[in-house]
Amino acid sequence: MIYDLSQPIFNNVPQWPKFRPTTMTIPHLTAIESANVEHLDLMTHTGTHVDAPFHFFPEAETIDALPLSHFHAPCIALDLRHKEPGSDLAARDFERHADQIKAGMIVLLKTGWAEKRALTKEFLTAWPYLTGEGAEYLISLGIHGVGIEGLSIGGYDDPEKETAAHKVLLSRKKLIIEDIRVPDAMIDGRIRHFAAFPVLIRGAGGAWTRAVAWDTGELA
Repeated sequence: MIYDLSQPIFNNVPQWPKFRPTTMTIPHLTAIESANVEHLDLMTHTGTHVDAPFHFFPEAETIDALPLSHFHAPCIALDLRHKEPGSDLAARDFERHADQIKAGMIVLLKTGWAEKRALTKEFLTAWPYLTGEGAEYLISLGIHGVGIEGLSIGGYDDPEKETAAHKVLLSRKKLIIEDIRVPDAMIDGRIRHFAAFPVLIRGAGGAWTRAVAWDTGELA
């Protein structure tokens, strides 16, 4: 079984609200033209995307400088749907799952936020977010990276909330995947393999990806 963890991109898609909206146009074709060609105006951190260390560290690696091995690993999906809107995800939230989280894994955080995806104040500003302390705890377990259903791994409208987890993870070259959708079927304690290979954008701190996971038959 292959699971699609990606969110679609479309005109005025929900995204980080401090940037101008995404626009997507489909030109009207003339009698001579024979193909539909779309035009997109969007930032590299819109929709399901991965972050590179350059996103927060100007001297660090950009998307095109990272090896393909950076973008795939075994994964485990954790059910965190009990968390309140705008709440923090800290070490205490992961301690109960510590026996499931193995070294080298990508940890996928299902908060229920993917189902809320819309142009609402709640979705755009109040997703459960990972704290710096939570990121440090996950790193102590040897993780390869983290994926989250909110627009960002960090929180909104507070510099510490926005940056702490990013800086902790990216400074250690851990993979960050944002705006994903974790299927309910993956909340079963099974280890799967995850891949989110980015569009090869030269010099970028982030890039769009089609994030997927597939069954391996392994239990955590």
